[in-house]
Amino acid sequence: MPGPLLVFLATLGYGTLHSLLASLWVKSAVRKRCGPLTDRLYRFVFNAVAVVTLLPFLAVLVRNIGPVLVKVPWPWWAFVEAGQIAALGLLVAGFLQSDPSHFLGLRQMGDTGADTRLTTTGAYALVRHPMYTFGLLVLWCFPIITTGTLAFNIGITLYILVGSEWEERRLIAQFGEDYLRYRAKVARLIPYLF
Repeated sequence: MPGPLLVFLATLGYGTLHSLLASLWVKSAVRKRCGPLTDRLYRFVFNAVAVVTLLPFLAVLVRNIGPVLVKVPWPWWAFVEAGQIAALGLLVAGFLQSDPSHFLGLRQMGDTGADTRLTTTGAYALVRHPMYTFGLLVLWCFPIITTGTLAFNIGITLYILVGSEWEERRLIAQFGEDYLRYRAKVARLIPYLF
C-alpha cells in the first residue's frame, strides 16, 4: 500500500475511533455496563485512550513521511511560520478558555455534578470550534509539505469537518436553545467576514 494512502487511512481510523468514543451513545452504553462511576472517569479515560492510540498512528506517519511536495522559499517562509505561531497561540488560548481541567477529565473525577457553561466569548466569539480551526491552521501552515503530511492534513481536515458536526449534536443536546442561538450568530470553523 502506498505510504500516503496508509497515512490517510490511519488518520481516518484514528478520527473514527476518537469520534465513536466521544459519542453520546457509546458513553451511554458504557454507563449502562459499568455504572455511574463512569461519569467521573469517562473523560479522563477517553483522553488517555486518545494519547495511547495516537502513538502508533504517529509512527505510521513518521515511517511514511514521503518526498517533499512543497517547500515555501524565504522570505515567505517567515510569513508562513508567523501564521503558524499565531494559530498555535490562538489554539492555546481556546484550550485555556475551554476549562482545561474539565477538558482533560480531571474536574469530573472529583465532582460528578461538575457545572459546564457554554463559552461564547474570546476565541469562541470568532468560531464555535476554535481549537479545530486554529489546529487546522497550525497543520496547513507548515512551510514544508510532504506526501505523508499532505495525506495526514487531508485526513485530519475531513475528520474535523465530520467530528465537529457530531460535536454540534452533542452541544445542542447539552445546551439546547442557548447553543442554537449561539450557533445562529457564530460560524462553525471559518469566521464570518461580515
